[in-house]
Amino acid sequence: MSETPFELRDAQDLVSALKICLDLRAEGFWSFRGQRDATWPLGLHGEEELDHLDKFFKEFRRRCMEFPPPHFIEEEREWRWLFFAQHHRLKTRLLDWTKDPLVAIYFAVEDIISKKKECPPGAVWALQVHSGHFKREHQLRVPPDETEWIMVNPPPVTARLARQSGLFTYHPGANCRDALSEIRRRPGERLIKVEFPQSKEVTDHIREQLGILNVHHGSLFPDPQGIAEFVNLEWPSIAFEEKLYSKRSNAQRQEGLSA
Repeated sequence: MSETPFELRDAQDLVSALKICLDLRAEGFWSFRGQRDATWPLGLHGEEELDHLDKFFKEFRRRCMEFPPPHFIEEEREWRWLFFAQHHRLKTRLLDWTKDPLVAIYFAVEDIISKKKECPPGAVWALQVHSGHFKREHQLRVPPDETEWIMVNPPPVTARLARQSGLFTYHPGANCRDALSEIRRRPGERLIKVEFPQSKEVTDHIREQLGILNVHHGSLFPDPQGIAEFVNLEWPSIAFEEKLYSKRSNAQRQEGLSA
């Protein structure tokens, strides 16, 4: 095992962060996770007793009998139920990741979910795992009783999971709260932390650039509430930025015609 838990890199803007992620992807498959505060641990949140996480899941399923889930989440599909519960923000043993670095960058600069009033530096985590620790649904043990943490490629059981190109790490056992950034790396595994500067101007500009690329709260949380939050809180600055781009493009076009 490697002695170094993770490598650290800096990004000053959207382009430099995306280049780091795409350069890594050129080497092989990497998963990404954005965190609004670079000081947050890379692991499960909360202070609940460990067995409460499993009790929460059972109680969620019991109480959801009043609200039938989608037809493809059958009663015996325990993993799909777990993905469905995570989607609805139940506290579980899952930690969200994504295949798409743009999605991760968004979560490193967003302010709606985190409700950040100050502007801490955000971070994107990039994780490469050995193929033996990367599981698709048909490779998962049923019921969930993995002996060590794994990366899971779930089926798109919700629109949000599909839009976010979602992946999960699953954290079993008594050590499930151990931060991935603090444990030793296993063979074939690398972890890189990409930090943004502590600058509201940089953070806002990255968020606006992502919005123009259609990576924003409304596209990643595709329901009326998500769209309303986007329109209220992100769309005004994105629309203003789009107008600036349009004006610059028109000015450049006119300069080209007059040259």
